[in-house]
Amino acid sequence: MRLEGKIAGITGAAAGIGRATALAFAREGADVAMCDLDEKSLEETAAAVQEHGRRTFIRMVDVTDTAALRGFIDDVAVEFGRLDIWMGNAGMSGTGPAEDFAEDYWRQVFEVNLNAIFFGAQAAGKYMLAQGSGSIINTASMYGLRAMGGRIAYCTSKAAVVMMSEVLAVEWAGRGVRVNALAPGYADTGLFRGGRELTPEILKRTLAEVPMGRLVMPEEIAEACVFLASDEASAVTGQTLTVDAGWTARGA
Repeated sequence: MRLEGKIAGITGAAAGIGRATALAFAREGADVAMCDLDEKSLEETAAAVQEHGRRTFIRMVDVTDTAALRGFIDDVAVEFGRLDIWMGNAGMSGTGPAEDFAEDYWRQVFEVNLNAIFFGAQAAGKYMLAQGSGSIINTASMYGLRAMGGRIAYCTSKAAVVMMSEVLAVEWAGRGVRVNALAPGYADTGLFRGGRELTPEILKRTLAEVPMGRLVMPEEIAEACVFLASDEASAVTGQTLTVDAGWTARGA
């Protein structure tokens, strides 16, 4: 197993990409700490992880509460004695025309999509730097690599995650800590389906932009996370791995 004996932490683990990654980490031998705001779904994810014989640690955490997020990471390190993998995954959509985008909404998107990602990586990184090893994966988006009208806050916040990950990678590369970003495409998740009225016609038009002509499954994204977390990616840092069925390459 590629993650045997590793301790992993994931935000936004109750559903979608976070849940799929928690299960993939567990199948590869990692114990998994998870936080989210959806208590029932988080408990279900934890139960599924435990079915693989792995230990879990869960907590309801609002990732925009930096003190609570740091406290969660501190307690994970105490509970398990170390932290080897950190995935800053919790995120939200942010749509609307730029000229009418509300200030409060803008700040909320950045608190979730960027600030929480940074402060989580910072807190996890301190433990990894102290032990001389670790892998951090920050969830960005293909929309952080290409401009898309009507998504000024989402695109900008996710682009910032890409650059933040590169800077952290450069700063920490000589101290044993790798930092990479993950850029999912149109994925079959609640966030994707909840952000629009997905009639068959709209879905058809959306998938016409995708060279592979389909949605990406959360499990496919999770496998990319396993790679980035594992020793197979020991020389991979400061990169953004797209899992988007060809959307970015097409130049959409």
